[in-house]
Amino acid sequence: MEEPAVKKRIVLSVSCLIVILLASMALVASGEKKFAFSPDLRTVRANNPPAQVTPAPAIDEGLSVIAGNFSSYPYATYFSIFGNTIDQGVNGYPFLIWQGEAFIPTADATVKQIQVGVGDLNAGYGSIQLSLYDDANGVPGNVLKSVNVKNVQPYGECCAPTTAKLGEGVPVTAGTQYWVVVSTTPKDVDIYGWNFNTTNMTAQLSAAYCVSTTYCSNSGVWVPYLYAQNAFQVLGK
Repeated sequence: MEEPAVKKRIVLSVSCLIVILLASMALVASGEKKFAFSPDLRTVRANNPPAQVTPAPAIDEGLSVIAGNFSSYPYATYFSIFGNTIDQGVNGYPFLIWQGEAFIPTADATVKQIQVGVGDLNAGYGSIQLSLYDDANGVPGNVLKSVNVKNVQPYGECCAPTTAKLGEGVPVTAGTQYWVVVSTTPKDVDIYGWNFNTTNMTAQLSAAYCVSTTYCSNSGVWVPYLYAQNAFQVLGK
């Protein structure tokens, strides 16, 4: 009676292994395994930390931090070698996966820039979608502003954040929850990693958007969860 269940588990295990191997092969150019995925492919680690670190640039004049978790330590603005995967679900990666981080402004402000610690695993300086969302019952709701940012630095390098400039800016209200979201478009075909922060390891509100009938328990909807946040910073006036 147990044999069908055992066979099913073996098939699923083999399938998962094949997917991991395919994803790893796509990232290896010279036989060196640069990255290690978790078994569920949701997180990724850079195996070779950078020999040199570039401190994050100063905040643009006239702007201040509205919310975020970037560290002031010059060699660890964020955790550049470990984070959550972001992908469109192409080139061998088996599912679409996006991530969002919640924040609540303490004062009314206008968001001018969004910065995140994101890296391109394919080291091809690809593009990524960086957005500000409003809140819909504890998950990202409507897009307030979205920018496609090019030339994302290779994953594992530190610590020049990926920055989206929002033009005239987006007004936000004190005490109201908003979301910073890192996502992809059909043109963003590389695998990316959104690095964890280095300032606060307490569980904070995050959300994931996954699309797959096989790999996602709630496909096509934002799912909230509590964990250490990915690295982000919201700047404005």
